[in-house]
Amino acid sequence: MSIKKALLCCLLLCAFLSRAQEVGYYGRRIFLELDGQGQIPLLQNIFGERKGYVSKNGTLNSSYNLLDVGYRASLNVAITEPVGFGIEFSQRFYRVNLQSIDEITRNYKDSSGNMITEYLPAKVAYLPIRETVFMPKVLVALNDSRIPCGFASEIGIGYSLIQLPDRNPDIQLLNAQQPDQTDQVKEKLLDSRAEEFRGLVFMYGFRMNYPISKRVLFHIGFRYQYAFQFNKKKFRRMDESEYWFSGREVWSKVNLRRQLGIFSFGTGLTITI
Repeated sequence: MSIKKALLCCLLLCAFLSRAQEVGYYGRRIFLELDGQGQIPLLQNIFGERKGYVSKNGTLNSSYNLLDVGYRASLNVAITEPVGFGIEFSQRFYRVNLQSIDEITRNYKDSSGNMITEYLPAKVAYLPIRETVFMPKVLVALNDSRIPCGFASEIGIGYSLIQLPDRNPDIQLLNAQQPDQTDQVKEKLLDSRAEEFRGLVFMYGFRMNYPISKRVLFHIGFRYQYAFQFNKKKFRRMDESEYWFSGREVWSKVNLRRQLGIFSFGTGLTITI
């Protein structure tokens, strides 16, 4: 089933359930959630990657990965007083450090079929990532709360589309031999086949919803998540690619970044319909 068909089925389910018995906040079963999300990639900075580089005024400056940001919107329905169901759309923006040392390496075959290995001292800026997630989820009220008001937990499994919005990160060669060498390296920096990746997100969270009016609530919460990525073997290894960063290398860096991003914080508004 395609994503569009799945979303349509969820919306029809919400509409059908809204005509059943009167539950929900002041009798309103359907509610929309809008919020912003933030995540400090602490585990990534400790275990996943070394300090990288950000570009400021054309200069690469050493920096840690400080904050991932995102937003989400979800349409939900209260099925019973303590249980709700929803479909969520979210986008998360973060960065990946492609380097383990200040050096880039590639293997390629020359016109005679000989394998050539090149090493260049270089600094490469963080690679920006945009991850889009479509997630069905279940909400369960806790401590005698009533969906969507009060304390609740949420569980979901989402489908992720991971894209590289800027495939041309800044690079600084530390020992350039030719005036145009930087441009030549940029042309072969990232494997052209590594355009996007796909995966899953398993989410479990806690949240608190505070009423502001009869239609609007303020919510705040935490989420734990585990990420899984598909099709590693689809992308070329370093010895199969003429690029400085092969598709398999980029896949692995993004996969590790996602797996170590296990904790996030979010806050926003819940609007009953």
